[in-house]
Amino acid sequence: MVRDIVSRMPIRHRMPYDVEIDGEELFLLNRTNSGLFTLKPNITNQPCLFYGDNEYHVPLRPRWSRENVMVENVIREEFELVMESHPLYRLFIQGIPTSRRPIRIINPFGNAMAYGFPSPMLKLTSSLDVAAFFATHSQNEATGEWTAIAETDGRGEVNVGVLYVMELAFPFPMIPGLSCIGMQAFERPGAQKMYAQVVGANEDFNRNGLVTGFQFRQRPDDVKELEHRLEMGSLLTPNELIATKAREILTTRRVSTAAFERNLANNPKDNPTVNRQRLTAAGVEIVEDAGHLFTEEELEREFYPRAIERWEEMFSHVVALHPGFDTLLADLRNYPNTDSGRRFFRR
Repeated sequence: MVRDIVSRMPIRHRMPYDVEIDGEELFLLNRTNSGLFTLKPNITNQPCLFYGDNEYHVPLRPRWSRENVMVENVIREEFELVMESHPLYRLFIQGIPTSRRPIRIINPFGNAMAYGFPSPMLKLTSSLDVAAFFATHSQNEATGEWTAIAETDGRGEVNVGVLYVMELAFPFPMIPGLSCIGMQAFERPGAQKMYAQVVGANEDFNRNGLVTGFQFRQRPDDVKELEHRLEMGSLLTPNELIATKAREILTTRRVSTAAFERNLANNPKDNPTVNRQRLTAAGVEIVEDAGHLFTEEELEREFYPRAIERWEEMFSHVVALHPGFDTLLADLRNYPNTDSGRRFFRR
């Protein structure tokens, strides 16, 4: 039903210079107004984005404590330090050299949101299958494993899922609070074809004028078919070491002195003594070395053996959206074969 509705909706979000590109599996090399680049899930032939939830929430808002922003930011900044200890993420930050300009692909907040850190944004996706999976499954936060929602609950009442369709009724840059996460240095954001929508403190996503929600019954046969297509969620949440590290940070609530000091540098008017007290009261431990950063041993095991293969796989799905980007994309694909690239990808 949802696919039929979507097929009848007009496509209004394309900018005048955008062209139609076939292939839902593709990503587009795209430049943002900030000068950064994104590897954007292809929605040139799609009129909307999706959000899936395995229960109906009133109001529907992100898991974000505006009263405890400092605490959540320090924990998230610990995760940023972890990401920065990974060579591929550092490359995306400093910029990938090309014959025209360095290409920087960086979205630290989006990456953190993808790995479970609280955010004032809701995770949207360009894939109806991804949204439907989230609407029919729950995840064990400790292990990362997915379990299908039963057709009925313990009282015999029908369990329902909720699918939201957010119409892209205006050119993409004109939709307030909407941003692209897309493919990043780590796998999950690209696998989930992620976008993000800011939801204000007093807003309810259920009441967003561009959003329509559909409740549906959990049907085991349909759920099994979806599990088969997405390999029981492993395609959406691949077995990455960064995901394990994210769970450790969120579970232990242990952060480094460096994360605490980074937060103070970003908020110079804060009182460090007061912040330490607030963190302690929230159950956050500050230590010199939190033990979450990537080690050389982990990188030798987890990154370098597959580094070139991972790069080639990423860019095999990327196409150039705008005129003139073909050269940039060719340079990106060839980067591991350059002098700086060889040093980066090989030990």
